[in-house]
Amino acid sequence: MTVSEIIHSYCVMVNGGSGVLVNAMTQEYSYVLTAAHVIDEVVDGIIVIDYQGRNLDVFDVFLPAKKDGARIYDCAVLKVAHQPHVAQQSLPAAHLQLQDNITFVGFPATERGSSDPIKHWDGHMTSAVDELILLTVAGIPGTETIRGMSGGGIYHVDGGFPYLVGVEFRMDGTGHDQQFGRARCHSLLRFEELIVANNGAAMVPAFMECFSRLKSKVFEFDVITPGNVESLKTALDGFTEHLISNGMPPPHEVMTLYGMSLLVDSKRPNELKARELWVAFLEFLVICALLDNSGSVDSEYLKATERKRRMLYTSDGSNWIRRIEELLKVARKLLDRDGVLIVASPQATAICLPKDFSVDSIVSNIAVVPNEGPFAVDAVEASIYKSFKLTHLEALRSRCVVLEEREYRSVPDGVAQLRLFRDKIDEAINQRI
Repeated sequence: MTVSEIIHSYCVMVNGGSGVLVNAMTQEYSYVLTAAHVIDEVVDGIIVIDYQGRNLDVFDVFLPAKKDGARIYDCAVLKVAHQPHVAQQSLPAAHLQLQDNITFVGFPATERGSSDPIKHWDGHMTSAVDELILLTVAGIPGTETIRGMSGGGIYHVDGGFPYLVGVEFRMDGTGHDQQFGRARCHSLLRFEELIVANNGAAMVPAFMECFSRLKSKVFEFDVITPGNVESLKTALDGFTEHLISNGMPPPHEVMTLYGMSLLVDSKRPNELKARELWVAFLEFLVICALLDNSGSVDSEYLKATERKRRMLYTSDGSNWIRRIEELLKVARKLLDRDGVLIVASPQATAICLPKDFSVDSIVSNIAVVPNEGPFAVDAVEASIYKSFKLTHLEALRSRCVVLEEREYRSVPDGVAQLRLFRDKIDEAINQRI
C-alpha cells in the first residue's frame, strides 16, 4: 500500500465531521479519535462510516468534562467494533521538529458526494506547546474549504511511513476572517488521558498486537562475514515463527501481565511502548525456549518460568555493569535462587560480566540484617544474591555469535546450528557472579 492508501484506510466519517481509527490493546473493540464538537452536534445515534462506506457499530463514547458549559478539550474517543486491519503507528508530539511535514486528512463536507471524498492537505508543524499542535496548511484554505474535516488525523511521514501525531479540531484564530491556513490539533496524549479516565484499554502501537510484526528485527548479528551466520539466522527465524504461531501471547498481553517489572527504570513508564523493548523480549523468549528445549512459549510457559528467567529493558545506553547493585535488588524481587536476569539496552559495546568480577562487597551491603548491628550480614540472603546469573542481551549476541561466527560454518545447517547457539548461550549465562 502507498502512504496515501494507508492513511485512507484509517479515515472515517463521524456525523458531520471526521475521525481516525487507532488500535486498542484488546480484540474486543477499536477506537475512533475525533473532535468533541462533532459528537456534541448529535448526541444520540452517532454515525461512523469507514473509507469503504461501511457503518461501524459504536459501543461507547468518551468525552472530556465540561467547565463553565464548555468542554475543557475539544476531543473525543469512540469505542467501535474491532477493526483487525488497523495497524496504526503513532508518534508523540515531543518528537516533532519545527517545519516537519504534516499531512491532514478527512472528509470535507463539500466533497462527500463525490467519488473521492477523502482529501489530504499538506503542511508543516508550526508549534507544539502543552500537547497542542499548530499546523500551517499549504494553500491557505479557509474554514469553508475544510469544513467537515474536524476530527481528522494529522500525520508525519518519515521513512516512507505515516505516523499519526494528533487530531485536528478547529482553525486557528479568534475571528472568522483570521481563520485561514492554520489549524489547531490535539496530540494523542489528550486522547490517552480520556481512555485512562474511562478505564478503556490503552491505545497500542501496531507492533504490540502480535510478535509477528517484530520477528524480522530479532537476531541481527553484526558479524564481519554475514554468510557465516546466514543459516543460523534462517534457523532462528523459522523457530521464532513457530513459537509465535504456537500460542505465544501478544506483546500487549505480556505488558498487562508484567507492567513496570519489565523495566530497569520505573520512572520511565513510556519505555513500555518502546519497539526496542519488544524486539528484545521476543529474542529473550526464543532464547528461553531453546534453553528449555520447548516448542511453545504460551501463557502457561511464561508463568512457569517467570521466577527462573526475566528480562529488563532500559533505554539508557550507559555501561550496564555500573548498575549491578540496582539489578541485583531487582533480581531478588523477581527471581528465585539461581535465577537468570538478562538486561536489554542500547549499549552496543556491552560485555558479559568479566570472570574476575566480584560482587562480594555489593552483596555484603544489600544483605545486611536489619536491627542486628552495622556489620551483621544475613548469610542466607547473601548466598541467594550470589546465586543469580546476570548478563546483557547484546553481550550474549557478541560473545556467542559475533566473536564465534566462523564456527557456525563448520556445523550443518538447521538443528545443529541451533544446538551450537543454545550451548554457547547456556555457557555464557551460567557464569556465576
